[in-house]
Amino acid sequence: MRSLRAVPLGAASAVLAPFFAAPSAVAREAPVAWSAWSASPVAMDGTALSAMEQEALARCGAAEGGLRVTALAVLARKLQGLPMPELDDVARMQRAAGEPHPWARAWVASGRTLDGATTLAKLDTWLGPAPAESSRRCGVASGDADGTRALAIVVVDVLADLAPLPTRARPGQWLTVEATLRVRATGGQVIVLGPSGPPRSLPTSFDGRRLRARFAPESQGEFAVQVMADVAGGPRPVLEATVFAGVEPSARAADRAAPGEDMAEGELDDEDRLAHLICSARSAVGLPPLGRDHRLDAVARDHAMRMARQHQLAHDAGDGDPVDRLFAAGLDPRDAGENVARAATVELAHRALWASPSHRSNLLRREFDRVGVGVVRDDHGEAWVVETFAGDR
Repeated sequence: MRSLRAVPLGAASAVLAPFFAAPSAVAREAPVAWSAWSASPVAMDGTALSAMEQEALARCGAAEGGLRVTALAVLARKLQGLPMPELDDVARMQRAAGEPHPWARAWVASGRTLDGATTLAKLDTWLGPAPAESSRRCGVASGDADGTRALAIVVVDVLADLAPLPTRARPGQWLTVEATLRVRATGGQVIVLGPSGPPRSLPTSFDGRRLRARFAPESQGEFAVQVMADVAGGPRPVLEATVFAGVEPSARAADRAAPGEDMAEGELDDEDRLAHLICSARSAVGLPPLGRDHRLDAVARDHAMRMARQHQLAHDAGDGDPVDRLFAAGLDPRDAGENVARAATVELAHRALWASPSHRSNLLRREFDRVGVGVVRDDHGEAWVVETFAGDR
């Protein structure tokens, strides 16, 4: 009997906005102030917006308080002359602000002067059409420094909202994770990743609209909480939050490099690099490597090509779910799973997948014994990544 572990579209940090630049050691050291709660929706703080901010907000979506805080942080970096942050940095800013939606996109316009009509036309092009199956929310911020003006936008597509979840807790304290779905869903799961050990799925109830689960942090440290939902296109993360148990939230972002990222640049091509990173991730926790299966490579590459062409992250991009695609290729594994991501580099995609509880579950699943990888670059040079896992154990 076939079983599918199709845990995940690229998670919060798997989708990178086109302009994200290389990391900056200075930018990574920026202090982070943490909200007491993760929750949505959250109203803005009542600060009056400038005329351009109001125009931008009218175009990009409903105002969201946590995204306004995130946009202000992105703006501050720009006005300090720092490189644009990578998406894992933007996600960290969101989590610190208590903003729980994954897959944020960020955009900045800057110059000595900003022509309103021209800037807003560029924003319209970047935003693209409004999503059909979700609502869009937005944070905007503008300012100037040393003769440079800038406008920063952070946007998310909202599929669910989160009831207040505390950022700080005691080890052993029971916490309730409650999500209200804003789109059609057939089920879901809450997954927690602690400071050590593998991710764990929590017993989760679903009544057709609300997902609910409880957990108690078993030790001191930082816990990543992820809500998955089975929606059109397959299972995907819809909410993410961070809980610090028995410790204060970190004021500065830690190094979030994933195992294997220290490999020399240019050593291997994209797909071989990704396979190496997967082996490094498993080796880091004492698991055996997965065998490379070129039949799975072909399945993964075809799906990556379809996603890149459609600019759509999905387990089903019109070519069937992962199990259907394996069957069509003449493969019938006992267990199968898939991770998909989009990022500026293979390393950033791997980092995103490693940081995501649901994706790490696939990377470390003991039932898998082989893997296929596909990496396709789109016209903008971004990498669309597919990892196809299979096992007959």
